Amino acid sequence: MTYAALQAIHLPYEVYLDLELHLLDTRPDIKPGAFIQELVQHWLALDKERHAVRTQGQALRGFQWKSVFLPDGTRLRTSYQHNVEFATVVSEQIVADDGQVLTPSQFANRQASARNAWRFVWLRLPAEDYWVRADQFRSRVETGQQQHSMNQHTLAEKV
Repeated sequence: MTYAALQAIHLPYEVYLDLELHLLDTRPDIKPGAFIQELVQHWLALDKERHAVRTQGQALRGFQWKSVFLPDGTRLRTSYQHNVEFATVVSEQIVADDGQVLTPSQFANRQASARNAWRFVWLRLPAEDYWVRADQFRSRVETGQQQHSMNQHTLAEKV
């Protein structure tokens, strides 16, 4: 076994006890320290990706859905008859919370059939705090691309 230097993180006792009791009920094989370490590592990876998106404007990995690029870490949500499901863009795939790799259409139609994914999937990008329906996001992206194209055309005319 290799040595790993550790640093203490202090939590209010009530929070730690609540976590420990919750883990005993839901995941008895996981100790609070290991859970907190995994949680912080997961959060840190997502926050670094969010920071890259905010500062550089584009993620390095993600899923291309027609004209829309979903950066790594994008959350997807759909619901049918009060059953809510989530998925995440992991590298270049959409992975449901149960681990199944899906297309947006497959994700939207897991509980029902013949549903248009653009209308039944909601997105929350890594750098965003709010959910937006996929078709609304696509409209914003396409409007932005048209605006960018028009700006490039105008610049070319001026030269």
